[in-house]
Amino acid sequence: MPDDITLHVPPPILASVSPRRRHWMEALHIPYEVWAPEVDETPRPGEDPESMVVRLAQAKAEIVGIVNPDRWVIAADTTVAVDHHILGKPVSEADAVRMLMLIQGRSHQVHTGLCLRRNSEVYTLVDTANVFLRPLQKKQAEWYAASGEPMDKAGGYAAQGIAALFIERIEGSFATVMGFPVERFSELARRLGLLGLWVGMP
Repeated sequence: MPDDITLHVPPPILASVSPRRRHWMEALHIPYEVWAPEVDETPRPGEDPESMVVRLAQAKAEIVGIVNPDRWVIAADTTVAVDHHILGKPVSEADAVRMLMLIQGRSHQVHTGLCLRRNSEVYTLVDTANVFLRPLQKKQAEWYAASGEPMDKAGGYAAQGIAALFIERIEGSFATVMGFPVERFSELARRLGLLGLWVGMP
């Protein structure tokens, strides 16, 4: 159990309403508050996916941090890329099918950027996992798109949901694919002494 000092430390603010990111905060027993910033997630011309997710994570953290001085803010952003082409969230079922047919039967990359910020202290990282999907028939992609699950997911699928049926293997962190690079985050938080403050870890 956290000692008494942790009870007087304001909890970090999670700059996201993503249930996947909330899952990891709760799994780690880190108390937190939620603040959802509005950020334009449109890629910039010529921007590579790794740079984009770090930029957006940092932008989210900055928006929340400015109105919450002296508080630690945790923000993240995830995208899917194939052949360096960024796949955002599908705008329709047909778009989800298009994305799935583009990445089926081959590998693609899931990039998650993370920003940990308090006032002028800003720490960023990006983690990448390679995901291999089994070959899919178009009718299978249409069946999945009709479930509604892909509609708010980068790349048009949720590895922690029905789409797990399509995944052949993952090289890298499953948590990164879910949208929260928990291994890299926990190492950064440990190095900064935050795990002792937040969860009482010696």
